[in-house]
Amino acid sequence: MCIENDNEELIEALAKAAKAAFLSLKETTKEHFYFYTFIFDEGLHPYISAWSYEALEKSIMEQQISDEDKSWWKWDSADSPYAVYGYDEFFCEVSALLDKRAGELSEDALYEVEWGVRIDCMEEAMKRLDGSGLFGTGEERERVVINVEQAPPDGDGAEYNRALRLNPASALLSEYLETCE
Repeated sequence: MCIENDNEELIEALAKAAKAAFLSLKETTKEHFYFYTFIFDEGLHPYISAWSYEALEKSIMEQQISDEDKSWWKWDSADSPYAVYGYDEFFCEVSALLDKRAGELSEDALYEVEWGVRIDCMEEAMKRLDGSGLFGTGEERERVVINVEQAPPDGDGAEYNRALRLNPASALLSEYLETCE
C-alpha cells in the first residue's frame, strides 16, 4: 500500500487536474452548471463529468428523453456531453502517477486496496476544490452538487454518503440523493 506522502502527492495532482478541467469547461461554455463529478471506473483512471442546465435541455431534446426519465437523466454523468472533458489535456500528470503506483502493486492490492485509496483521494481533492470556492460559495454553492462516483455504481451507498459529506444541505442535493438512491 502507498505511504501517506504518496497519497498527498496524488491528492494534489487530482485537485490540480480537476480544477483545470472544471475551470476550462466553465470558461469555454459560459453555461450554468449544477453538477460536477469526479468519476472512477474499472480503467483505474479518474475523469470529470458535469451537467449544465443548457446542456441538459439540449440533450433531453436531442435524445428524446421522456418526461418519466428526465429526473435520472439530469444526474447521469455518463450521458453528459461533458463526460471525460479535458482528460487528454489536463490529466497527463495524474495518469503517469497512477500508472507508477499501479506498477508497484500486485493486481490484488491494486483492486482491493488501491481502488479505495484512489476514490478517497478523489474525494479529498473535491473537498479541497470546494473549500477554494471553485463550485461557488453561500447560496451559489447550494445550487450546485458535487460528488465522486464509481462506474459502475458500487451499490453499497458509498456515493450517497460521499455526496452528503461533500455538499451543504440544499433542495438540489435532496433531489440528487433521491434520484440516485
